[in-house]
Amino acid sequence: MKNNLFYRIIKTIFNACQVELLHFFGDNALRTTFLVFTLVVAFLNSSVYNNEIIEKTPVAVVDLDKTSMSRNFIRMLDATQQVRVLSVSNDMNLAKKEFTQGKVFGILIIPEDFEQKISLGRQASLSLYSDASNMLHNKAVSGATNSVMGTFNAQIEVNKSLHSGLNYENSTISRRSIASITKPLFNPYGGYGTFLLPVVFLVVMQTLLLTAIGVLGGTFREQNKYLETYNISDSIHLRIIPLLLGRALAYLLLCILLFSVMVGSTFTIFKLPFRAAFGDVIVYLIPFFLAVIFLGFALMGVFKRREDAAMSITFLSTPAVFLTGISWPSVVFPQWVNVLSYAFPSTLGARGFLALSQFQAGLGDVKDIWGQMWLTAIFYFIIAVLVNYRLKISQ
Repeated sequence: MKNNLFYRIIKTIFNACQVELLHFFGDNALRTTFLVFTLVVAFLNSSVYNNEIIEKTPVAVVDLDKTSMSRNFIRMLDATQQVRVLSVSNDMNLAKKEFTQGKVFGILIIPEDFEQKISLGRQASLSLYSDASNMLHNKAVSGATNSVMGTFNAQIEVNKSLHSGLNYENSTISRRSIASITKPLFNPYGGYGTFLLPVVFLVVMQTLLLTAIGVLGGTFREQNKYLETYNISDSIHLRIIPLLLGRALAYLLLCILLFSVMVGSTFTIFKLPFRAAFGDVIVYLIPFFLAVIFLGFALMGVFKRREDAAMSITFLSTPAVFLTGISWPSVVFPQWVNVLSYAFPSTLGARGFLALSQFQAGLGDVKDIWGQMWLTAIFYFIIAVLVNYRLKISQ
């Protein structure tokens, strides 16, 4: 039986898996990099984005009118969820000073003829200056101001209708003949962390897993012990394939365990929505994990020293997040950028993971993406086999 080819292949797979786990847990840097840092980064990001929406952004109001109508507008603005009126004055220079010092992120100027123009039925104007370099604060300031302006205008129109003899109900209907009912799906509060964190988790795992594989592979190549460690110095070329499958099995088990702990703890502690069966998510992510693992094996042809992986892969994390389309829509990417994005397993992995965990999709709904991820995993597996074969014949 021991001479049976199938038996030897299975034995090679489990032997390589065991050897990989022993070397992984025997390396303090790898344990810290992959196991500890992954959880630390996940908890840190979840803590940072725990308050998912921007609330009470400070603004300054320059009230040159100083009338009851202007004061009413200021009270309405201060009552919104998005902004807080930090100061009210008639000194523009003081407001500018607070703005440049970072105390406020917006300045609203109410002109001196504000109430007079409205009373005469003429159009009054407000001037708003907001910090456009910070998109979230800018959105909060402009959104709150526009909301208050809409409500303020509605009050004026309803009051005019009431004075003309209409009752309150007819006055409100005449002001707005069509009422819209909007219901945001999946992210009702517009939380930043709800749509960002799932993608960040996958990119973090991808980055640290590639780093761990690269560091260990670089160590073997630096010490010239790679082939000796896994005992593949014989002439059976096909032993490279079960060797890679065994090594991949070790990292796949680590990924499933670590991902389960990370998602189970952070999503529960920080009350992030998770709208999928956990088993479906794991099944979906298996080709993603394998694609990352085989990409790491393929990069062994590049990383000749331990430090090479640690210094190189870290710089890929930011482009990986960008190319998922979470920070900027992928539909407006140049075509060559869209093509390049598929080199990162996280591009496809993030799309399906978001669909499952946030959009309540089923495995059948993401089967096309799932199939594409398997193709990506097979592609990197072939590259890894060629790279490892080259390493074998070069020694």
